[in-house]
Amino acid sequence: MRLKLKTLLACLLAATLCRGAQAHGAQPPTAGIDTAINDFGFRLLSALAPASERNTIISPLSVSLALAIAYNGAVGETKDAMARTLTLGPLREAELNRGSRELLMTLERADPAVQMEIANALWAQSGFSINPGFIRLSKSFYKATVDHVDFAHDPQRAADTINAWVDRKTHGKIPTIIRSPERTARLVITDAVYFKGRWTSPFDQKATATKPFYLQEGGSVPVPLMAQSGKYPYFETDHFQAIRLPYGNRRFAMYIFLPRGKDGLPALMGSLDGAHWRQWTAKLVERKGSISLPRLRLTYARSLNDALKSMGMAPAFDSTRADFSLIHPPPPPLFIQDVQHKTFIELDEEGTRAAAASSVQMGVTMALTKEPPPFEMVVDHPFFCAIAEQQSGTLLFAGIVTNPARD
Repeated sequence: MRLKLKTLLACLLAATLCRGAQAHGAQPPTAGIDTAINDFGFRLLSALAPASERNTIISPLSVSLALAIAYNGAVGETKDAMARTLTLGPLREAELNRGSRELLMTLERADPAVQMEIANALWAQSGFSINPGFIRLSKSFYKATVDHVDFAHDPQRAADTINAWVDRKTHGKIPTIIRSPERTARLVITDAVYFKGRWTSPFDQKATATKPFYLQEGGSVPVPLMAQSGKYPYFETDHFQAIRLPYGNRRFAMYIFLPRGKDGLPALMGSLDGAHWRQWTAKLVERKGSISLPRLRLTYARSLNDALKSMGMAPAFDSTRADFSLIHPPPPPLFIQDVQHKTFIELDEEGTRAAAASSVQMGVTMALTKEPPPFEMVVDHPFFCAIAEQQSGTLLFAGIVTNPARD
């Protein structure tokens, strides 16, 4: 009886401590990872589209995961440079990996009404030794599969094998991620993200009408503008309007930030960073209004080499300075040869489909007291948009749309 009483008291104490930790703001297992991914994503978007001249859609999640896997194999200056670029801050390697694993599980299980899939893979040169510890870590924390291909003797077949995986994991939205890998390639790390969500409140197709979308450089193009009215999480300033449009059971949502001026996107992007993102999205409150949003289908593809170098990761690309000896002990030394990123996003009256793929090729050498009047938000000029998971706050996709009529 005494033993049972002690056991009961121990359980009650544990439950009390758990509730107390939650009440005092105990950090979730993914704490810090979402912040790092978002901060990195805004910096990367700024590096890729400094003048906001073209449609640019990226997946901060996809690029971060692929580079995080590579980061685990880095040493010394290379590791420090990658940590700064990935904005890891005080996150230690063990925290990064545990947090990444928890984030993957959180995102994939967040909403049964939304299709959310993430996959990672390592593609190693046949006969090239990879540190078993690096492989175990990649499998354990990033659920990465491991396959062998022959870059040295049949690079095209290696590319075809990798592209087939990407095509399958993105449900045909991104058929290729690499075209001609170097014969000196020894390892390619790939990540694929697929998202399919139905709006919680779908748009009525009968309300869609073709209207002008005003371009930043002047002029306009005709685009189908979807429209609806209701109550939405909304925030506005003298410079922009912001809205959140949920998917499924509301664990995922799209955010739209629309500058007041038709040429105001560069100024908005100049101030939009991780800190402002957290500040502004926290101010969204339910408000009656209407939203008009372009129906669109966009693809984006870009080498991230120059952007990542400009963000501080140059040592990882330098064959004389890079140190990835935790992947493969030199000689020969491994270095990053190429980082490719591709995205796809489609918005219509039913919802959104989005996909992203990343490859890292490594080679040798507040409440309102009075309800305000209804707002009107007509997204008919260049804007910023993002898709995020609501509990972790992680940015799955983020980008700018300057011309929805241009693929």
